[in-house]
Amino acid sequence: MTIKILDCQGFDYNFPIPKFISDVGFKVNEQKGTVLVMVLWVLALLTLVGGFYAVEARIRRNLGQYAWDALQGRETARSILLFAERKLSPPGTEKEEDEDSLFADGSLYKVNFGGREVGFMLEDENGKLDLNNSSDDQIRNVVRTILGDEELEAADTIVDGILDWKDSDKLVRLNGAEDDVYQDMSPPYYPANGPFRLLEELLLVNGVGHEVFYGPISWLAQDEEDSEVLWQGGLWNLFTIYNKSGEVSKGCAPLPLEEILGNELIDDTTSTREVVCLRVWFGSRIYQVYWNPKSEAEVPEIKHWTEAVALGSKGSRW
Repeated sequence: MTIKILDCQGFDYNFPIPKFISDVGFKVNEQKGTVLVMVLWVLALLTLVGGFYAVEARIRRNLGQYAWDALQGRETARSILLFAERKLSPPGTEKEEDEDSLFADGSLYKVNFGGREVGFMLEDENGKLDLNNSSDDQIRNVVRTILGDEELEAADTIVDGILDWKDSDKLVRLNGAEDDVYQDMSPPYYPANGPFRLLEELLLVNGVGHEVFYGPISWLAQDEEDSEVLWQGGLWNLFTIYNKSGEVSKGCAPLPLEEILGNELIDDTTSTREVVCLRVWFGSRIYQVYWNPKSEAEVPEIKHWTEAVALGSKGSRW
């Protein structure tokens, strides 16, 4: 390795550089490159560690908020249950006669808890069709009418599926389903071949999806040219497993059942209220509590309690 030097007269001279000097320069440059790479690695590791702790902190915060919201919602539902137990009107009471009471007719009530608006409604289970005790013709008539003429095949699939689900034999109805259909599901399962024990069990029946079960299915005004939506809901608003008589009470029946069943309804004065369903909307959470208003215990006798997070419009998806 040499170095060139020009003098004042334009002559150039080449002088060799000693080997030990060139080696020192190379080593210095090599050390600088190594330090730069190490610094970059340290920065990358610090970024990864910082990102990991940021994600972990966010997850912990979300879990804490979820647990806090769940606790608030659950205690709010319990408070409303105690309030409803004391303010629930007897069967057959007119709203004009007792404006301060609560009515189990599906009316929506709103209250404030801790600065948050909470909606709730009460439904008398005697105002619904019983999956186990109502007649097959009533169930078929209601499902067909609710889904409309354009969905008759889907309605028959649902009804025959319900009847095959609760009967004890392996015979398949025209549009029904037995083991072979349910074994093709993912994951596979078997039909109960017995009475429904939970209303949500209806979701396992072939043909029943979330859209049909939870809605919203719109019920339009009948016999009018410009029909308007008078009711929205799903099968969970029309069916129950707690109406042991199988007869639907007129005063607390949802509007579609009033118009579909008509003269088959019975008066409230002859009904005995056994179970009331309380539905509470607390933010994005929905609580559904089935309880016995006739219980003499200090704490309401709860038959069944479910809670879930609503996705989309109220009650449309869980």
